[in-house]
Amino acid sequence: MRILIVEDEQKMAKLLKKGLEEENHSVMLAHDGTEGFDISQTYPFDVVILDVMLPGMTGFEVVRRLRHAENHVPILMLTARDAVSDIVKGLHLGADDYLTKPFAFHELLARLQAVSRR
Repeated sequence: MRILIVEDEQKMAKLLKKGLEEENHSVMLAHDGTEGFDISQTYPFDVVILDVMLPGMTGFEVVRRLRHAENHVPILMLTARDAVSDIVKGLHLGADDYLTKPFAFHELLARLQAVSRR
């Protein structure tokens, strides 16, 4: 699977990238919302893993802009923001799934498989 990770925390981004590559996925990183949006519009991905709190453009804004641009790539929001209102907002804007940190890596893998089937 070709996966874009949009995550501003360097340590988390590197851990995700390493784990996903060990599972034979091809991974690209973006460290802010603007870069993530631009990369996702330039390259084809099977899924985007997207944080909410990002510099430049929030994850919510990235989702909104991707869907407005008719980009239907599956999006899994991965964030520490666990309020029901944030989860509902992300899903209403067009995210396909929402997983809160901390998380189990095997759950992330299962959710990635699920959203990629849509």
